Amino acid sequence: MNVRKRLIDPSNLGWLEFHHFGEKGPKVLITAGLHGGEATGVHTARRVIDFLKAEEAAGRLLDGRFVVLPVGNPTAFRRLQRTSPYDELDLNRIFPGDKDGTISLRTAAAIWEEAEDASYVIDLHCCGTYGRSYTLALYEEHETARKLAEKLSVAVVIESGGTRGQLFVEASHKGIPAAIIELTGGGPVGEVSTAASDEAFEALVGLFRAEGLVAGQRNDPRPVFHGKLEGIRCLKDGFLQPLVAPGERVAKGQTVATLDGEPLQARFDGTAMQVRPSSLAFAGQPAIVLAPLL
Repeated sequence: MNVRKRLIDPSNLGWLEFHHFGEKGPKVLITAGLHGGEATGVHTARRVIDFLKAEEAAGRLLDGRFVVLPVGNPTAFRRLQRTSPYDELDLNRIFPGDKDGTISLRTAAAIWEEAEDASYVIDLHCCGTYGRSYTLALYEEHETARKLAEKLSVAVVIESGGTRGQLFVEASHKGIPAAIIELTGGGPVGEVSTAASDEAFEALVGLFRAEGLVAGQRNDPRPVFHGKLEGIRCLKDGFLQPLVAPGERVAKGQTVATLDGEPLQARFDGTAMQVRPSSLAFAGQPAIVLAPLL
């Protein structure tokens, strides 16, 4: 293993640490912490680094090249917020970046340089403390993205809206198999969901084994593909009481929550991905986010 540091600001405001493993074969780029507060992804990326270190230390041959960036937005990570305090740009909306731009644009350009020749790009994010983990991919538009999602053992796959400037979206448009794994956790205290981290870690190691990049028994992932996320919003102020849990299957017409005792119903068969807890809610706020089953 070697760690290659990339200075992204001449005033030493931020360094990117790319951890490199292996010398031949397909290149896998794993990134995390593009949004500073999304700590479960950072934790999981560090676990992947430890796994690859252990493989090397045991003398097991790596038939792939691995590049792991555990903290992709260091100045945002230090304050556990989404954006850098120096330019307030959303790093995951500005790829491929600009090497002569602001600190976030330079960061994006440095990461994109690693992504351009990758065989796989997997970006680890967080979907919030009330969410259920899922793989996000442009699988309807790009067959390469579908095939990658099929090899990840995360139970739910969701079709992305495809907003440009995201690392995985730009990689997908270049023909690189790419996806996000959204993990439970994050927020202003850097909450880590160990269960979500376990699921993502096993999915990543399973992918490595399925592609013959590391030794070990291959798994048989069977994720369920869903359409784009759709929210049920509160139509008035009131007391919201959820009746389902994140990850729970729901049926069309099912009452998934009540607002001051009035039912909020699912418009389709699907899976509850984000569920707001019992709370005083305001009109327009999302109550539950569902993913439609295909």
